[in-house]
Amino acid sequence: MSDDSTSGGGIVKLVAALGWVAVIGGLGLIGYGVYALLQSDFGMAAGAPLMAGGATTAALGLLAVVNATMARAMIDTANNTARLLERAPGVAATAAAVASDMPDFTAPGPQGGEDRQQMPGLGTPDGDTPQRMDDDVPDLPPYQTAPATPTPAEIVPDMSDPRLWPLAMDEFDLDGHLAMTLEDGSIAVETPEGWARLPNLDDARTWLAGR
Repeated sequence: MSDDSTSGGGIVKLVAALGWVAVIGGLGLIGYGVYALLQSDFGMAAGAPLMAGGATTAALGLLAVVNATMARAMIDTANNTARLLERAPGVAATAAAVASDMPDFTAPGPQGGEDRQQMPGLGTPDGDTPQRMDDDVPDLPPYQTAPATPTPAEIVPDMSDPRLWPLAMDEFDLDGHLAMTLEDGSIAVETPEGWARLPNLDDARTWLAGR
């Protein structure tokens, strides 16, 4: 992209060129420092300053190149924005001309611009009585409350012969009583009167609490 709209393009190119020169010069100093380090009688005293200076010069050169690249991108963006703003009036005029050539799709209805569609059940244009929609509403099932938890007096345990009950799966302690889970999910609880079989664990706890 050209730099006709925004000044500074020449300075950016100059800074980038000087940055690359600094990078090349810094790398040359580093190489000469390594050579002096290996060949000179002074060793580190001769090579270390050259290597440090070369590294600093190369770093500054890279920084200049990066800054020049960023500045170049900003200049390109400014140029594109300027071209867009220059073309904006023409684009707006073209859009207005196209909009004026489009037909008008908002024609008035047959009754003074009101072309409303009647909803079913909300009345008719002739003023008839609105039709109720109660007949269309399905009957809802009656509300059923959750069954209440049975009281201890309502729970009647099975005190029959335990040998006729389903097989016991495991045993555990239930409120200080030995209890077993039977094969059908019921609970057998040992009491001083004998074994009592209850439908589930909740009923067993409730029954034991009320004894």
